[in-house]
Amino acid sequence: MSLPTGFFVEPHIFFFFGLLAGLLSLGAWTSLEAQVIPHRQEKPPNDPRDATTAAKLMTVPEGFTVEVVASEPEIVNPVAMAIDEKGRYWITESLEYPRRSAGPGRDRVKILEDTDGDGRADKFTVFLDGLNIPSAVQVGHGGVWIANAPDLLFVPDANRDGVPDGPAQVVVTGFGRDDTHELPNSLTWGPDGWLYGLNGVFNPSHVKYGKDNPNLAAAEREKHPGWKFTVAMFRIHPQTREFQVFCEGTSNPWGIAFNDEGEAFISACVIDHLWHLVETGYYHRQGGPYPPHTWKIESIVKHKHQKAAYCGITWFDSDAYPEQYRKKLYMGNIHGGCINVDRIERSGSTYAGFGEDDFLTANDAWFMPVVQKTGPDGSLYILDWYDRYHCYQDANRDPEGIDRLKGRLYRVRYKETPRKANFDLVTSSDDQLVELLANPNVWTRGTAQRILEERLWRKDAKGDSLHKKLLALALNESTPAHLQRAAFQIATFAPGFNKEQTKQATVNRDPLIRAWALRTAMGSLMMGTDGKRAAPSSDKPAAALVIEQIGSALSDADARVRLQALIAMTRAAEYGLTDETLHRAFKKGAPELGDDAHAHRLAWQTVKAFYGLRPELLGDLLASSEYRSSALAKSLDGRLMDWVLSQPQPDAVVLQTILATDPANEAARQVLNVLATQIQTRQLAGDRLAAVRRSVGPIIRKIVADPTSRNFVPAALLATTWGDSEGYAAARKVLETPTFKEEERLAAAGALVAAGQDEVLRSVAAIFDGQPPAASDFKGKLLATLSRLDDPEVSAFALAYYPKLAADLQPKAIELLTQRPSWAAALLAAMEKKQIPASALSSLQARRIADLGDEQLSKRLGEVWGQVRSGRDPQRERVVAEMRHLVRTTPGDAVKGQLIFSKVCGQCHKMYGEGAEVGPEITLNGRNDYTQLLSNIFDPNLVIGAGYRSCTVITDDGRALSGLLAEDSPERVVLKVQGGKVEIIPRNTIEEYKLSELSLMPEGIEKQLSRQEIADLMAYVILDKPPGDPSARQLPGTFEVAPRESNNPAEFGAIFQTVAPGFAEVSSGLNGVGLLKEYGGQKVVVRTHPVDQKRPMVAKGVFDLPADKPSRLLVHVANDSRGDFRLVVKVNGKVIYEEIIGKSTTESGWARREIDLAPFAGTQPVIEVLNEANNWAYEFAYWGELRVTSEAK
Repeated sequence: MSLPTGFFVEPHIFFFFGLLAGLLSLGAWTSLEAQVIPHRQEKPPNDPRDATTAAKLMTVPEGFTVEVVASEPEIVNPVAMAIDEKGRYWITESLEYPRRSAGPGRDRVKILEDTDGDGRADKFTVFLDGLNIPSAVQVGHGGVWIANAPDLLFVPDANRDGVPDGPAQVVVTGFGRDDTHELPNSLTWGPDGWLYGLNGVFNPSHVKYGKDNPNLAAAEREKHPGWKFTVAMFRIHPQTREFQVFCEGTSNPWGIAFNDEGEAFISACVIDHLWHLVETGYYHRQGGPYPPHTWKIESIVKHKHQKAAYCGITWFDSDAYPEQYRKKLYMGNIHGGCINVDRIERSGSTYAGFGEDDFLTANDAWFMPVVQKTGPDGSLYILDWYDRYHCYQDANRDPEGIDRLKGRLYRVRYKETPRKANFDLVTSSDDQLVELLANPNVWTRGTAQRILEERLWRKDAKGDSLHKKLLALALNESTPAHLQRAAFQIATFAPGFNKEQTKQATVNRDPLIRAWALRTAMGSLMMGTDGKRAAPSSDKPAAALVIEQIGSALSDADARVRLQALIAMTRAAEYGLTDETLHRAFKKGAPELGDDAHAHRLAWQTVKAFYGLRPELLGDLLASSEYRSSALAKSLDGRLMDWVLSQPQPDAVVLQTILATDPANEAARQVLNVLATQIQTRQLAGDRLAAVRRSVGPIIRKIVADPTSRNFVPAALLATTWGDSEGYAAARKVLETPTFKEEERLAAAGALVAAGQDEVLRSVAAIFDGQPPAASDFKGKLLATLSRLDDPEVSAFALAYYPKLAADLQPKAIELLTQRPSWAAALLAAMEKKQIPASALSSLQARRIADLGDEQLSKRLGEVWGQVRSGRDPQRERVVAEMRHLVRTTPGDAVKGQLIFSKVCGQCHKMYGEGAEVGPEITLNGRNDYTQLLSNIFDPNLVIGAGYRSCTVITDDGRALSGLLAEDSPERVVLKVQGGKVEIIPRNTIEEYKLSELSLMPEGIEKQLSRQEIADLMAYVILDKPPGDPSARQLPGTFEVAPRESNNPAEFGAIFQTVAPGFAEVSSGLNGVGLLKEYGGQKVVVRTHPVDQKRPMVAKGVFDLPADKPSRLLVHVANDSRGDFRLVVKVNGKVIYEEIIGKSTTESGWARREIDLAPFAGTQPVIEVLNEANNWAYEFAYWGELRVTSEAK
């Protein structure tokens, strides 16, 4: 393999790629791949294809073709890409993935060029090596930007010759590496000139300025704490190097696109796929806790595409394609093997997304589209990782199995679209670049804009002249709209604050100009004309102008402008600008927001930021007629009350204001409910509660005195909650009367429990015994409510009703009984008496009992249920293999499985709209392939996202709670517990807080179900639609068995364990080991043969046999009809069983045997099973099942 000029690699890397080229030239590709079976799969979905063949087999609309720009061996394992002003492709390659440790590596940034204009890259140059999973790259502002966690680097290359001008500079550092498929990614130039990027939900980061950042000294002097976050969009100013968190939330986002209005869109995995992100927003998280008092923003789509793994997104707009393909979002769908398309439409202050036909389908399971970008010729370019392993689960299980030898870059070309090569936009004059801002190709427009932004920072006469020219265009309302907007975006990137620019933009007739002026106002105010950071107060006239600008825009007629005004007001407050003028403008502008739910969520961020600093103005806001008449007030009253009550000294004026304005309205109802919840959860207690009672008690008593009042019920329940006996009777009546709403009845139960009224148990019993029966879901929520009643009678009630409860309610009763020591003791006593099966207790619940710290209780738990593990059970892989075999050989009933799902899985997971939302919704998550599904169910602790670790809290009143963290703050912990209930625990009531290394999903589900129930459950969860849907299909790979034979001893164990989990050491003779689809009427069979007449075939494994349960070896084996063999079983080298397997000892050709292992209970014996020669004629053994079990017969 010859290397182009300028290509430099370290010797060991050169050897690796030289070896690869040699293998390819020898035609070894096919033979190599034929021997490789992806970890935990039966076979590769299809053989890998060379790039040209793969391109030809892709499906694209008529008139389009897919062309190969580059492929292996020139590029391998490509992760990220940027296209510079010369049309060069900058690609990062990673051989280190999924390595978690930081430090130097074998990865690099490579430049690809098409020097002869034939559309195929022909020059390849390594720009920088020694990297370790470089997950993003971007070019501009004098060099190259590279995300190389924990660092974000800038490598100077001012002359753009593709050779670093000096060492890499650390701009910021502190990005995590906990999850290396969620590293900082997607470095993208924003229309505001900043460099944007993303970080994933399971990759905690604590970012600080790096050693080469000019802001480091000031940050250290001011003791800046840095930025702690997980999933976020961040940005960096390329000139000042300032770092900011733009917004937070979503899942594992990978790909940023800005549309023609300058709005940001991302694609995300697992959860909904398309999100519109705005500054200061907080979005739905896949997992992990939210900050206190978060009102999350949801996605902009209601539709789904194939599956749920997305990578990359681009806003496509180019005249190289027909109109119907323009101004749309194109996204890479990894599991779907295609490029999805969504169109977007304005919806108030945000957008709504709608699905379109797929643009490309690869028809190749190896296709992994990690990046999509519009190129200089206007075509769509797709970077393809090309690997059989799509998911991090496989990569973490088998990092050596990742295919690091492949990678492609494709172009999707329409007809004879001209190619483009040998150009350089930097050689264009300022005027020429300004003209290019109107170019129909989004890549050309964006690149011209970035170059102009760079030139604004020349800090010379040319820069000043360019700025004036851009402002003239931007503020001239006769300028075409698209050019006017682009010119204004660039002009606002210039250093310093321009008063005239701000004044004129505020009254511009184009709402996008007005909005953009607000979007950049605070950034401009914080920067001096020298480009250095300045305090807002340093230029008081400018600060006053910005305040005036924001205030005016809060009442703008356009939703986009109002939204930016809210964001600007939030940022202004963060920088200390809390002038009362803004308060008056907010009051006035509140009605203008209408019912815009998106704007309401951003307004909530504004309220917290501004009124958190000016709490004395909050009462005036709430009392104002303008604010009170707004839909915003109705949205925020309950949240405001919760927020106010969380303060060290709740504002009595605010509480009185909301209640006294109109005690009968909906806002007052919200306030009453929030007050009751705060008291019931003990967030409001002691002196703080006494102060609140003094301030609002008279108002509450007045409402309770009037049973005709609309808010009589919530007021009476509040009175009950804080112990006023006047409310008790009303609360009992509400609880016991079916005509009241369910939420009112549950609130009544909560009030009575908070008041310590044990009569509530009689009321609940009456409901459970009532006819017609109450809804199952309602009963479950009542059981959860009883958990706060510290009364031994609760356990007696739950145990008495347990046998009568429906199957889906019984787990809720067990959940209740494991929350207090006395209740858990009663539960274990019932299990000792066989009144409740020990299998009803999950490993998570058992762990919670152990966490109570009661030595006697833990001892009883061990005797009744077994020992509680603190880590992952190493036997899980054997269980997964066993369950795979069970499902393949045992027909299941999906309809029955749906009921089992409701009982077991639906306590925490929602599927097809049913179940509780504690863990992830699994309609489209975790079921992308059968292997992943089996692992998720039967080995949940193999790979755990940080947001799915179980958290256990022990409170000062003796409760033990386990769940997923929904909020973790100095004031409180919020858990989502089994059954879907949200538990709020004040921090000052927590005696013990424990974040487990284990998943909230318990191990050992197979112990809670019979084998037939497992088959039924799996028959349900392997369907891609509910069982009643005639179009429902099974997941790929469910029952597929790829027959194979191997004479390679290294492969014997893997094949044999298909039917014999745990028997990993295998020797065999004639024809090695064979996996058969069927033999003698039995599905999935493994064939073996003695090594020779004297040496048997041996299968060996080490098994952990429990001391408290009988263990057996189950054998299901057949002989060849033309011969027989001797079956021998040894334990620790001693024969415990032997028999000739032949015609006289089999039935229909098969023998089923159960071999007692009781003498070895409580040990870890070595078990050997032998296929021994008898008469040396057709001594084959056919194994249908070989399994060690410790379950009851």
